[in-house]
Amino acid sequence: MARIGPLVTGAIGLVLCFQAAVGLAGELGAGAWRAAGRLSVAGRLPLLADYTVFVNLSLLVAGIAVLVAAGRLRGR
Repeated sequence: MARIGPLVTGAIGLVLCFQAAVGLAGELGAGAWRAAGRLSVAGRLPLLADYTVFVNLSLLVAGIAVLVAAGRLRGR
């Protein structure tokens, strides 16, 4: 049971980083990367429509923090 915690935490961190990368690629990219913006959760919320770059950068920082926490849990 003790090995499930770091795996779940790492998976959550990866999902956050993926959402951030997709959102930033869709917002800042051009051409084929524009289609990636459809996968972003932050881009679909009308409340956050004006702040998508900031929200995606915040998601990236949060994802990295969760991945670091997962790495520290594995080291225990």
